[in-house]
Amino acid sequence: MSMELYELAWGLYPRRVGIYLAEKGITGIDRVAFDLMAGWPPPELERLSPLATVPILRTEDGTLIRSSIAILEYLEERFSSPDMLGRTPAMRARTRELIAVIDEAAMQFGIWCHKASPAFAGREPQSIEAATFAADSYHCRLRLLDTLVGETEGPFLAGDQPTIADCIAMATLQFAEGLYGVPVPEDCPVLTVWYRAFSERPSAAPAEFPAPLLAVAQGLREVCPPSIGSKLGPARGIVDV
Repeated sequence: MSMELYELAWGLYPRRVGIYLAEKGITGIDRVAFDLMAGWPPPELERLSPLATVPILRTEDGTLIRSSIAILEYLEERFSSPDMLGRTPAMRARTRELIAVIDEAAMQFGIWCHKASPAFAGREPQSIEAATFAADSYHCRLRLLDTLVGETEGPFLAGDQPTIADCIAMATLQFAEGLYGVPVPEDCPVLTVWYRAFSERPSAAPAEFPAPLLAVAQGLREVCPPSIGSKLGPARGIVDV
C-alpha cells in the first residue's frame, strides 16, 4: 500500500504540500483530489476527518495525518534529501520561526475571507468589523515576515536553500492573489522580490481555480479593504516568534 494524499489541488493548505512535493522531488504518493463544485464535504472526506478538512495524508500503515504542517514535517523525516528544514539547529529554528509567522498570516487571511467575501455569504455569519481586523492582522504579519526575511542573506526565505517556509509562504500568497485578488503589499519589498522569483520555479506553477468560485471571490480588498491602522507596521505581542 502506498501513501495517499487527499487534497483540493488549488486549496491554500493542500498547496503547501503540493509545492513541497514538487520541490522535494517526492513521487509515489497517490494523489486523491476532491471537487469542491461537486458538493462539500464529500462523504469520503467526512469519514477521514472529523473536521472534513484537507490535506490528509494516509501513510502505508493506515495512519492519518490531518495537518499540513504535520504532513510536511513527517515527509521531511521520511525523505531527508534534499534537506528542506535546515542543516543546523539554528537554521531549523529560523525556518520554524518563519513558518509560525506565515501560518498566522494564513489564518488571518482565512478569517478575512470568511467574514467578508461573497464566496461565503449565506454560509456563515459575516462581519465587516471582524474582517477588517483580520485584514489588518494579515498585512501586519506579512510586514513582520518581510522584516525577518530581510535579516537573512540568500534568495530564499531562510537563506541559500528552499525550505518548508518557502512552500508555505508561496501557497499563501499565491492563493491570496490568484483567487481573491489580494497581491503582496507594496510595503513588503523583500517579500515582493522573493515572491516574483519563486513564482518562476516549476513547483509554483499557478493552480487552476474553479471558475464559479473565482467569479465571486475576486475583489476582496474592494469589499473589505484593510483599515488605515494596518499601515502602522508589524504586529507586536501577538505572535510568539
